Amino acid sequence: MSVRRSRSKGNTIFLPSNSRYNQYLLAEFKITDELLDRLKAEQNADKLTPWQGFYQNVSEQLFSICEDEEIDNVHFIANDKLPRVRFNQEIRHWETEQQMLIFYNPEYHQFYKSHFDPALRAKKISILFLASGSTVRTSAAGYHTKVRKVVNKLIDQLGVNASQVRLRDHQHLTYDLFAKDKGVEGGNSHNLRLIKNRYQASDVTLPTKHDTISYVVASLPITRRLLKSANIKLVGQESYDQFYKMISDSCSAAAKRKNLTTGAFIANGLTPIVRNSSNEPEQKVGELQLLGFDPKQANDEFYSSWKADTLVDYVQIVFAATEQDIENKGYSEFLKRVDSALKLLATDLEMTPEHEEIAVRFHQHLAYHFNEQ
Repeated sequence: MSVRRSRSKGNTIFLPSNSRYNQYLLAEFKITDELLDRLKAEQNADKLTPWQGFYQNVSEQLFSICEDEEIDNVHFIANDKLPRVRFNQEIRHWETEQQMLIFYNPEYHQFYKSHFDPALRAKKISILFLASGSTVRTSAAGYHTKVRKVVNKLIDQLGVNASQVRLRDHQHLTYDLFAKDKGVEGGNSHNLRLIKNRYQASDVTLPTKHDTISYVVASLPITRRLLKSANIKLVGQESYDQFYKMISDSCSAAAKRKNLTTGAFIANGLTPIVRNSSNEPEQKVGELQLLGFDPKQANDEFYSSWKADTLVDYVQIVFAATEQDIENKGYSEFLKRVDSALKLLATDLEMTPEHEEIAVRFHQHLAYHFNEQ
């Protein structure tokens, strides 16, 4: 079976020419009584929509500053839901009980949008800045600087203390493991440097105290072919326990062979949320599967979680990077090992690269409080 293999030289990985890049920054601060008093939020408020004026006031100030600083794609969110950003050819956004899902194409879409319930007081304000243009990855440092400037101006106007503001910089690189098998020609080289190193090269200095985490989430669809090969009934199957165990065992074995010691196999329909944490390695909260990994050290544990009575559309495989995975200040070698492990898994499952897909998304996240130096 022919599976796309990342060609590499030195500390560089070559990824498909149609790889996609996303960057978004999330600034958050609490809605305090002091902030409401300062903006006279409830003065002459409608009883049915008491928070309409407050949310409009803050969002209008935000969008005005963004216009001045030429930031084109911003969402004002005051519903206490987790923002999640993904690529799509069309602008789409909708809410679940816990999540605010936003899909867009950074090359074309420019949008200002507010999301709030005027009848409810949210716990916090979240401001989502979506990078736009055709040079998202190479322009990441400059975009980070522009967002900082916008947030600085806004909190100064609102009177919010900088120590109360948390800023998160999320960057994704997404590709199909089988892109070459589908006829995608050419590739782009990456050494996947740490965010702080890339930013320093652009004369952008980050606060000394900040949190980082890097990881991969690979999505493996549950195809009809895979079900048939495992003798799974398309109708009336009582339990998928052995089916998930088969894939999980194959995944764990492949990861172990490539020295990927920290990760998870998720087949329960929940959304995996990876955090920099060593206190709670695994926790289910409603729609979310929280996974805490300590990037400073490997915990040599591969979590598996599935629902035996439910057939999911796809399983998600997480590989978390640790400081031991950083080679010459980059993650290219780590991603090569992930690529190789997924190749082993695909071979074991007898996948057909020309007709199937494993979507690989490499995440780099960085976060700090706004008052840090």
